[in-house]
Amino acid sequence: MIEVLFLSVNGKYFNRTLCSFFGEVMLYNIHMHYYEVLQPTQCRGEEFDFLLSLGWYPMGQNIFTTSHLFRDDDKLPMRVHWLRYPLASVGEKASHRRIRSRSRHFKMELADPFIHSAELDILYEKYLDSIDFDGYATIEDATFRGGSLNIYKSKAIIIREGDQIISCGIFHEGATSVASILHFYDPQYRRFSPGKYLILMTLDYCRLQGLTWYYPGYVIRGNGKMNYKLFLGQEVAQYYHPQPDPLSGSWLPFRPDLLSL
Repeated sequence: MIEVLFLSVNGKYFNRTLCSFFGEVMLYNIHMHYYEVLQPTQCRGEEFDFLLSLGWYPMGQNIFTTSHLFRDDDKLPMRVHWLRYPLASVGEKASHRRIRSRSRHFKMELADPFIHSAELDILYEKYLDSIDFDGYATIEDATFRGGSLNIYKSKAIIIREGDQIISCGIFHEGATSVASILHFYDPQYRRFSPGKYLILMTLDYCRLQGLTWYYPGYVIRGNGKMNYKLFLGQEVAQYYHPQPDPLSGSWLPFRPDLLSL
């Protein structure tokens, strides 16, 4: 049983529970905005895959789903669309080869499991100071507190130039899926497209492990900040369509018009 912290539909809050695979669940009204957070005490590989397949995503040690980004100001919520890629359909594009070529002199290492370090904290602070959008305050906020239980199977791709860490991509792994959680890098290396390179390295790992799905998160309608997640190929990307309701929706081929206001 996974305990629900709250369910918000058009500003009204309800308490309920959601079973991982079985049992009755509350249906949403598709015409309403929805947002829900679960606080599982464990999340095994198959459960993680299941929740990802319903348009849920990890957030620290919680997992959540939403139809919109709800802001504190008076602006309207922004529609989001959850993405995934079937790994077997993602081909190597010329742009992918260029990114790999520019970064070929860097060293890649796999942190299995992912472990917090002061070196990564310093790099993240440098990255956070360089971006013009909201990010997690700390790596721990995005993942788990050092020394505490981590309910997810967390790993990381770490890229170095010599002995210096220049970028890091943290992901959670399920039985058949991987979800990227946090990518950050030294701003001095931005010309190498380190975020996209981390995605390519994560896909290489997924293929070696024989995994099926890669989940990069969401894109935002009318806001291009997250559109880089489509560089793997819009023609093979899928988005979650929450009908007849968000708990029994389906994945459809991505359409560029989903990004337009």
